[in-house]
Amino acid sequence: MERPTVFLVGQASKRGLIPRVPTGERLLVDAEAWLRAEYPDALRTIAIRKLASGVSELQVSLHPAAENLSLTAADTGRVTATAATWPTGPGYHTFACRLLERLGVDLDVEWAPADAEDGSRDESGYLVSGERPMVEQAHLAWLGATLAMARDARRQGRVLHVGTPAHVRFTFDGPLATALGPRDDAWLEHALGDPATAVDILPWWADVTDARYLLNRALCLMWSEVRWRPPAIEGERALLTEALQLLGRAFPLDPSLPYPWREWKEMIDNRGFLDAAAEQIGERAAAEPADGPLIGYRRQPLTVIHEGWALEIPGSFAERRSDEEWWGGEGGRGITLAAVETGTVDGPMSAEGFLLQVASHLGPDALTHRAGELIGKARLGVDGSSGVSVGVLEAYSAVTGRGAAMRLIFDEAEDWPWAMEIWRALEPA
Repeated sequence: MERPTVFLVGQASKRGLIPRVPTGERLLVDAEAWLRAEYPDALRTIAIRKLASGVSELQVSLHPAAENLSLTAADTGRVTATAATWPTGPGYHTFACRLLERLGVDLDVEWAPADAEDGSRDESGYLVSGERPMVEQAHLAWLGATLAMARDARRQGRVLHVGTPAHVRFTFDGPLATALGPRDDAWLEHALGDPATAVDILPWWADVTDARYLLNRALCLMWSEVRWRPPAIEGERALLTEALQLLGRAFPLDPSLPYPWREWKEMIDNRGFLDAAAEQIGERAAAEPADGPLIGYRRQPLTVIHEGWALEIPGSFAERRSDEEWWGGEGGRGITLAAVETGTVDGPMSAEGFLLQVASHLGPDALTHRAGELIGKARLGVDGSSGVSVGVLEAYSAVTGRGAAMRLIFDEAEDWPWAMEIWRALEPA
């Protein structure tokens, strides 16, 4: 199954009074400044990092349902750009192509032709033809194959996630979780007969950034990212503001669209201060059926995946993730999880071998846990280093070839069973 993706290969030109090819990092710094200036409304996050190969990479988030657009640049001037457009839609595909074409012109990067050997690629053919119908056909073909996968998964007792954040598995009824909410079995059967009717799961179908685009962008945030409570950590208030601003921009453009009035009001209340439209939104929300389903996967528990390990947590948990660790928590409870692949010159390390290396300091009275091939050790204690005593569970789990370390903290002494339950729930993904 071909997934619609844009991949460009280019060469940066020499520049300056003494003409030189810019370093990879310099080129990406310039690309970041250009993106911030040219696409402020689309840009969500942007960051430069150094890869192990020595090449610099710019990761750019342009839509809540899209994987990050990646730009890499080497000191030789070789530049690559990758944008996976399949979970988002044809509108994002053409947008990404136009963005990269403009970036190439403004930053003096010459993209290799799509029909050149080892050059740029676009499975839809849009880079060569510029014809939008080809992009739509590519997305419909991918959509048809995805629906068939969802049907097969359903028959095997599994579910499929499409366009939702990586490393998260939501709890929902039905065979398919999408960026715009779950779909049930009846929807899937109908869509299998006519994939064109399933385009409603792709949030950016048209090229225009109209009211429908703005509403869908807000809905993606509301389904997958918004916690339905007051903000608890840095970034959560900004997320609510982002979703509210999108709704506020969409409504004047097309008041007839199906706006989520109850959830709109809920986000205003959780943000903690009112805007000029709050009264009208409250009246609209009050007129909605009170027993109807509400938007938001995070109203239910979810499963986070980190470095080969899976853990179910409340959907309301705040989260932070780095390459090394995942953290989640709320209400005086917190979980930090780190994981690593384990091995020796003779092959994967045994679970016992990993625990011997990392958990021997827990002593002979360490708590133990076994579940199939998984083995764990832990110790309960108290940490007063911050000036306030909190309960701590230091825990380790392992299977052959993989190990995990957890640190669970809790403010209330009677929460120690919760910490034990979380540790014992950790399992290989």
